Amino acid sequence: MTVNAEKIKLGPCKIVFGEGANAITFETTKGGVVLTYEETSREVVMDQTGTTPLKEIITGRAASVAVPFGEYDPEKLQAVLPGSTLIVDPTDPNKKRVSVNATKVIDLIKYAKVLTIIPLSEDATPDDYVTLPKAAPRANLNYTYDYDNELITNITFKGFPLASGELISFGDPEVV
Repeated sequence: MTVNAEKIKLGPCKIVFGEGANAITFETTKGGVVLTYEETSREVVMDQTGTTPLKEIITGRAASVAVPFGEYDPEKLQAVLPGSTLIVDPTDPNKKRVSVNATKVIDLIKYAKVLTIIPLSEDATPDDYVTLPKAAPRANLNYTYDYDNELITNITFKGFPLASGELISFGDPEVV
């Protein structure tokens, strides 16, 4: 067996959520960014073969990216809390707060944008990128205020399919 060590990848990444001037980059993480791709399926059985499956059919696919973001940044926090509002003091723009309204019913599709995982390895190329063309954020905050823990904002970006059906792509996003 021949092993191609160049195809073995390791290391941290950054996440780019959105495109162009409105893109938000998450570069400080703790605990590793986790990409999850899952398939659901159904086995096809017939009376004549009992419980032995004759074939299996994929019935669905899901993709998500979990990002343990390590910086406290009100603008980025507001961007990953759908329906939240960033309030800036009119006399001092350095004074900000993020307000979350519990009475809103939120359609996550309205907050979905392209998400790209970009490995930070010195030899990484766009061929190493992973892209969810339509991903919406969900945040779970569990801050522990003590000397032993950083404040980590756990964000999970859930992938939704485009009208064409594309859910996730591996490799250079510029390839058409």
